[in-house]
Amino acid sequence: MPALMGSSPHGSLPVRRVTMTARPSGDLAGWEDTVSITTHRSARPGLGRVARFRLDVGEWLVLREALCAEAPGRTTPASFDPVAFGLPATGALGADERHRAVDMLYQRKLVLGTEVRLHPAVLLGLRLLLEPQVRIEVSSWSGSTALTQAVAWGAGRTTALARRCRATSAHGADVAEQEGAVELTLCGGGGLIDEVMRALPPGPPAAVPGEAVEVGWRESAAVVHALRTGRADVAAHLSGLPDRALELLGAASRLTGGASIIGATGHPRVGTLGFHGVWLWTENDLIELVGATSDSVTLRRSTAARLRRSLLAAVTGLLHPAGAA
Repeated sequence: MPALMGSSPHGSLPVRRVTMTARPSGDLAGWEDTVSITTHRSARPGLGRVARFRLDVGEWLVLREALCAEAPGRTTPASFDPVAFGLPATGALGADERHRAVDMLYQRKLVLGTEVRLHPAVLLGLRLLLEPQVRIEVSSWSGSTALTQAVAWGAGRTTALARRCRATSAHGADVAEQEGAVELTLCGGGGLIDEVMRALPPGPPAAVPGEAVEVGWRESAAVVHALRTGRADVAAHLSGLPDRALELLGAASRLTGGASIIGATGHPRVGTLGFHGVWLWTENDLIELVGATSDSVTLRRSTAARLRRSLLAAVTGLLHPAGAA
C-alpha cells in the first residue's frame, strides 16, 4: 500500500499583516503558532499573493452564511460548520453578536456594507470551498495541540480554513478546549501543497528515510477500520504504538505528533477519486504508515521532502487520473 492510500479577473482584496516573533524551528510550540498569524490591511494581493485573516467564530459564521446564500444546496466543509464549534446548526448567533461580527467584517473590507454582500475577491476565493476541483482535509496534532484544516483548490487558486484546540486537564480528566478562532487563507496563485504543509508539525531536520518494517500490533484493526471508513483520526489511533515498534524502525522512542491527510475530487469520466496518507513525528524522525492489516502495521522512516513529493504526486493523480484522457 503506498504512502497515500488511494480509493477507487482576480479582484483586489485589502489585507492586514503582522510579523510574529518566531520560535526556534525545533520547538514544537512554534508549530502551534503558525495558525495564529493575524493579517493587517496594507497591501492588495495579486497573482501569487497570499492573504490570511484571523477571524473569530462569529465572523466566520457570518461569512459562511453569506457564502452559502450565493450557492443554495452547497455547503462548506463539515469541520467548519456551526455544529463543529458546538453551536446550533441554524441561528447560532444572537442579534448583538451578529451585528458585531458584521461590523468587524465591514471594517476589514471582507464584506460590502451591513447587508453582508461579500467583497468580489473574497467571494471568488470562498466559492472554492463549495466547488473545489481538489479538497484536502488535514487532522494533525503536536504535543497538546490539535489542528483541523480544510484546503480547496481550483483554477490555480487555493483557499484554506484552519482551527485548533488544546488538550487541558479539568477535574482529573483530559478536556479538548477549542480555540475560538478560524484562520482564512486566500491564495491567488496555487499554494495547495504549501498550505497543507503549514498544518503539519515541523519536520525533524536530521530525519533520514528507511526501509518499510511490518510490526505486529493487536490494536491495528482499529487503524484498518479508520482507513476504510475515511476517518480523520487515524494518526490519533497510531499514537498508542508501543515503543518497540519505533525501536524496530530505528526511530526515537517518543511520539511528538501525527497527521492524517485525506484528499478527494470528482472527475467527470472516472468518478470520485481520493487518497489517505498518515504520518507520525518523533523528536528525530518522520514516520509514514505504509499499510495496515487486522494484526499489524507497516511503517517506514521518511523525510519532510519525501512527504511533500508524495502529496504532490497524489494531487497530480487526482487532477490527471489514468483512463480519464
